[in-house]
Amino acid sequence: MSKRSSGWRMCVASALTIGAMLGAHAHAQVASNVGYGARKFDGSSGVPKKPDQAKELALKIAQPFSVASVGDLLQFQPFATSNDPAVRAAIEPLRKADVTTGDFENEIMDFDNFAHAGGNLATKEVADDWRLMGIDLVSRANNKDPRAPGVWNNLKEVERVGITHAGIAHSLPEARMARYFATPKGLVGFAGIYALGGLDACCAGGTRVHVSPAQLAGVRAMKAAILARRDEVEVPVPLPAPDADGETKLFGLTFTTATVPSDEPMVKPALYPGDGAAGPDDGIRNSLRLTLFHGVTAAQMVLLRNIAGQPDAGEHGGDLKAFGTQFRVMDRPGEHSFDMNPQDLREILTQIRTAKQASDLLVTNIHWHQNRYDFQAYSYDHFPADFEIKFAHMAVDQGVDVFVGQGVHTLKGIEIYKGKPIFYGTSNFIFQSAIMPLPKGHYPGQKPGEGAFHGPFKEFEEANAAGGPIVGEHEFQGFWQLKPTLESYVAYTNFDGGKLKEVVIYPVDLGQTPRPGSQVGIPRKPSPEVAKKILDEIVEYSKPFGTNITIEDGVGYIRFQ
Repeated sequence: MSKRSSGWRMCVASALTIGAMLGAHAHAQVASNVGYGARKFDGSSGVPKKPDQAKELALKIAQPFSVASVGDLLQFQPFATSNDPAVRAAIEPLRKADVTTGDFENEIMDFDNFAHAGGNLATKEVADDWRLMGIDLVSRANNKDPRAPGVWNNLKEVERVGITHAGIAHSLPEARMARYFATPKGLVGFAGIYALGGLDACCAGGTRVHVSPAQLAGVRAMKAAILARRDEVEVPVPLPAPDADGETKLFGLTFTTATVPSDEPMVKPALYPGDGAAGPDDGIRNSLRLTLFHGVTAAQMVLLRNIAGQPDAGEHGGDLKAFGTQFRVMDRPGEHSFDMNPQDLREILTQIRTAKQASDLLVTNIHWHQNRYDFQAYSYDHFPADFEIKFAHMAVDQGVDVFVGQGVHTLKGIEIYKGKPIFYGTSNFIFQSAIMPLPKGHYPGQKPGEGAFHGPFKEFEEANAAGGPIVGEHEFQGFWQLKPTLESYVAYTNFDGGKLKEVVIYPVDLGQTPRPGSQVGIPRKPSPEVAKKILDEIVEYSKPFGTNITIEDGVGYIRFQ
């Protein structure tokens, strides 16, 4: 036996002996410190029992770091290669930020390889356009159709260009989870959320409720008091048609002096497509369900209680739940108040906290359309509803660094809460409303023409059905062409040393001055006059939060020491 061979055998023997000793020690350690019911490490062992949550929930990126946040992306044709200086200036902040987020509001389809169906249909090249603009993260938790196979084609297209999406998945636990985007400076978490429900407005009918003639007069007076407040808002609901004899429509109910059979089914308001029972292959949204309470005066509540046969408020306070809806005593009639579903709230906040523990910086995007008033047109409020402020604060308390709200197609204010920016409404960043295509195709199991969308396109369908002159699809789309929906801003948040340093507000013009339809909704750097108008509005809408915004050379600044 050679010397070398003998030495090798001795090494092996020694290694086996040492390994056996280590194995015995490791076995004892494993048995006492891991697995179900095992003793956990404590601080004296060098491994903490529970990490310091103040550190885990803090912003962990010490380098200068910028987040660009924009609102709804309602884009149907590409424009990012434009050589128009105003267009290039509008999208430049998105490109220069360390991370850019937006809301996936349209639907992107590969028309050549997918039997597309649905509304807000964009061509697949739009996904490439978003990547050219510098968009990194998008939320799909919104009011767009989550039915298969369309929703999976949507997500495939943004994944194809390297954009990460959040807020919709095959199951609710997965949809609640954040997604992540790696930057050279740190890992960014991103959660997408959808506020579901509470979109009622005056003065639709629905479930029939029997009342006496005197009670009907009281309900009509209530309706008149609500409609008398229409001039308090920029875009009120249209004046309804006069009520028929013996009835009045209010709160999604039809109050009538006619006899109502006790077994007459309740009429439920229509929801967005896909908000009902989901099929096995449909997408599931990360939804925060809301319960809307219609505000009435104390005297009006007495009337409603008598109609409902519930004259006693009971030990739980003055709220009334009757006729399939809810009422709450408020200062004036026509106000809205919202309760958040407790289970949804806890699950969403748990995943927000979890996301921050797993990332260095966390952005949360929520899509909400809720108004504060019955007399306000859908999606036109400039101030947050009561639940929006509560939820935003709760989210920041659980680790959110940048909170972005959109969905409502108007600007809302900015709040700085515990050193973190809350953008309550960033409006639309892209809003090509004048070239929004009519729905095409149909879903599997449907016949052509079934499940068609109508809304603002109903006039077009009626005009073309009349057999008169040829009418193009884009000739009846003035519904969205209002100035409040054609202005926006890029929220540009700068952090340094793990703290908020500055918020920069870049105003964006989507059509404040007349444009041909093919150019409406494309973001442009505004003229000085339009920039001032937009920034002055943001300043006004931010006053309730005490936010100090300085305007310099057509740009807004919120600065910190």
